[in-house]
Amino acid sequence: MGTTTRRATFAAAASLALLTMTALPAGAAHRIGPDEYFAGVINGTDGNTITPIPIQMACSGPLTPGETGHPLGGQTLAVRQEFPPAPTSGLGQTGDDSTVDVFFGAVPPGSGPSAQAAPKTVSFTHYDQTKRLPTSLTLPCSGTGTVYFVPVPVTPPSQSEAVPVQFESQP
Repeated sequence: MGTTTRRATFAAAASLALLTMTALPAGAAHRIGPDEYFAGVINGTDGNTITPIPIQMACSGPLTPGETGHPLGGQTLAVRQEFPPAPTSGLGQTGDDSTVDVFFGAVPPGSGPSAQAAPKTVSFTHYDQTKRLPTSLTLPCSGTGTVYFVPVPVTPPSQSEAVPVQFESQP
């Protein structure tokens, strides 16, 4: 291969790489598909952790046990694709599904009517798409909890991801 041919090949490869980077920038939202691993993201923090992620709550004054309130505005949720995961990781897996719903509290038991009626907060069909955590939710003012990122409908072999959270009262 001559020098001119190598330069042309290199230039074509560089142009293609640049075009690809321009077309799909890092963090660009792309569709969730079947048989993919994912991590839930809360307030920009990856949920594949044992350390609870803080959720700021609009609760003030002395708190009583079991008191509830609403999340402060400006907090976010997202789903990020992971590949390839460690075999023992707590990541979610989409199975045959291509939507991930976020649940605060109990996960729906299956794909029947009770799952469809379970209260969900946000539904994702794309990775890396940030959505606001609804301020209309009623959640504990303090303490720990779990947020579930669940492929829907809930059918094997899909697997939800349980993300630990810390509810923090704010004045």
